[in-house]
Amino acid sequence: MRTKHYKTTEQLEEALFREITTKINLSIEEYGDARILLSGGNTPKALYGRISAAEIDWSKVKIGLVDDRNVDLSSEFSNEQMMRDTFLKDDQQGPEIIGMVGEGSNKKTIEKRYSTFFDRIDYTLLGMGEDGHTASLFPGDTPSEASLRNTEREIIFTTAPSFPNDRISCSRGLIISSQSIGLMIIGENKLTVLEESEEQMLPIGYFTNACQQLTTYYCK
Repeated sequence: MRTKHYKTTEQLEEALFREITTKINLSIEEYGDARILLSGGNTPKALYGRISAAEIDWSKVKIGLVDDRNVDLSSEFSNEQMMRDTFLKDDQQGPEIIGMVGEGSNKKTIEKRYSTFFDRIDYTLLGMGEDGHTASLFPGDTPSEASLRNTEREIIFTTAPSFPNDRISCSRGLIISSQSIGLMIIGENKLTVLEESEEQMLPIGYFTNACQQLTTYYCK
């Protein structure tokens, strides 16, 4: 497991900003477009704000969600709405944001919507909870545990231990098909959880040493 340590949140965000924007531009140059999966939550919000202001041809960028709460876009818990508020500006061309929720949000329709990411994922940014969950793959949740133990690329429905409980997530197999993966964590407690995750068989432990393209970005 590669872990890069930073003294401040600002330094961590700067490193991820460079990593992600470089990957986007290189993918546009090589493939004609860039396809990235991003995680929600409060930890990466400032980072996303910086990325959204970067000089990138956003018309050639597709942003999907690593996971989302199965709630309306009007909900404060909606990851998709947070992405839309961050990346879609009235005064500029924004990326295509591909969500998970909405009318007909069942496994088949979401996988059809996400077909572009089944073909190729250039970069994925993960986060991690205090319980060792990542994406919406939770310890003790049957669909999560099943996904963690195989490499099938799919969309799955899981149950979180906290509200809102109904979640939609990319499977472990879909996430690890990404060319590059970053894991953003802040706080000593989370680093301890990460370091013990394989021994305790926590969800994030299924992504660390077994996933050579993953790099952890950490600060206290």
